[in-house]
Amino acid sequence: MSLNGKRPITLFLADDHSLFLDAVVSALQHQSFFPVTILGTASNGEDLLLKLQSCSPDILLLDLNMPVMNGLDVIPIVKEEFPDIDILMVTKYEDPKFVKECLHIHDVSGYVLKTSSFNELVEGISNVSEGQSYISKNLQLYPKDGNDDEIASIFEESFLAKYNLTRRELEILGLIALAKSNIEIADNLYISPQTVGAHRKNIMRKLNITSTAGLVRFAIENQVS
Repeated sequence: MSLNGKRPITLFLADDHSLFLDAVVSALQHQSFFPVTILGTASNGEDLLLKLQSCSPDILLLDLNMPVMNGLDVIPIVKEEFPDIDILMVTKYEDPKFVKECLHIHDVSGYVLKTSSFNELVEGISNVSEGQSYISKNLQLYPKDGNDDEIASIFEESFLAKYNLTRRELEILGLIALAKSNIEIADNLYISPQTVGAHRKNIMRKLNITSTAGLVRFAIENQVS
C-alpha cells in the first residue's frame, strides 16, 4: 500500500519514440497526484502484446502510430485477450476519424493528444482509473459545416424530437461527450451541479443508457458536440 492508503494505479506504456516514452515514464513516477507503478513499456504493437502476457496493468497508454503493429491493430486484440485493461490513447493524431474509430468502434476509455499538458494526461489517467471516459479538452471531434442556426434547426426538428430531449439536455450531452464533470458543466452553463445531475439522469433515462461511457459513445455516434 502507498503512504496515502491507496493502491497504486498500474500502467503500461506503448510508444515508438524513446525520448517521449522515457520522459512520460519519469514524469509519471515523480508526480504527486496519485501513486503509480509502471509495469513496463513497449516500442511496437507486437512487443506490447508479448509483454502483456506476463503483466496485467490497470491502464494501457497506447500510441496509434507504431511499427510492426500499429495501435488500431492492437486495440481489438487487447480488448479480446485482456478485457480488464483500460486503454487510454496518447497520440498526436487529432483527425476526427481516428478519434471516432478509437472511442466508438473500439470502445477505448480515453483519448489524449500529445500536444496536451502533462496535467491533462494525469487527469485522463485519473478519470479512466475511476471508470470514466476522458477526451482531450482541445480536441475538435466534428468540424462544423454551415452556420449554427442551421445545425440547431436540424437538431430541433429531428434529433430532439426523435429522442424526446430538450435543448438544455442536448447541450449537457455535448459537454458530457467532452468528458466534463457535473461541476464543470454547471460552471459552463451557470447552473448548479445538482441541476446538471438531474439532467444527466433524465438523459440516461430517455436514451436508456446506464453509464457515462455509454453517453459519450452515443454523443460521438450522433455527432453531438
